[in-house]
Amino acid sequence: GQIVGRILRARKISFTALEASQTQVDFLRRFGNQVFYGDASRLELLRAAHAENAKVFVLAIDDVESSVKTAELIRKHFPHLKIFARARNRQHAFRLMEQDVRYIIRETFVSSLELSEKVLETLGLSKSQAVDTVRRFRAHDEETMAKQAAVKDDEKKFLASARESAEQLLTLFEADAAETLE
Repeated sequence: GQIVGRILRARKISFTALEASQTQVDFLRRFGNQVFYGDASRLELLRAAHAENAKVFVLAIDDVESSVKTAELIRKHFPHLKIFARARNRQHAFRLMEQDVRYIIRETFVSSLELSEKVLETLGLSKSQAVDTVRRFRAHDEETMAKQAAVKDDEKKFLASARESAEQLLTLFEADAAETLE
């Protein structure tokens, strides 16, 4: 959330932050930001921050339960808000999807993709090959995640889906390698 706020501020886009850490509140206020101290999963705090007038809500709460509770509260009381959420992991993302959150970024996913790209380049792939590989992996993973959301509570089906996804990915890249050789 802090990075989003810094970028908004750099673009001179006003925002209101809700922060559960008093230290962070004091820090953010020093830069002229409007910050409310407290738990964003409390309806009275969302109302005090004028959530009804907002266009988007950036949900970057570390605690999974608080994050999901906040998403649920926003959906119920401020259904017009587009929620952009940071999820700690795949299971957290599934729980946010249950709350109809559609803009979800998994915490380490994007940085892991960037790291993978650099590893591929170091191992001899061209920049364009590395970028394309990571792009295709990301698209495949996002498609898999959407499918797995439907079976996340059935361990047998979920594991079968994960195995199927891994096989599909292997087949996809094997086909690419064969085309490159031709």
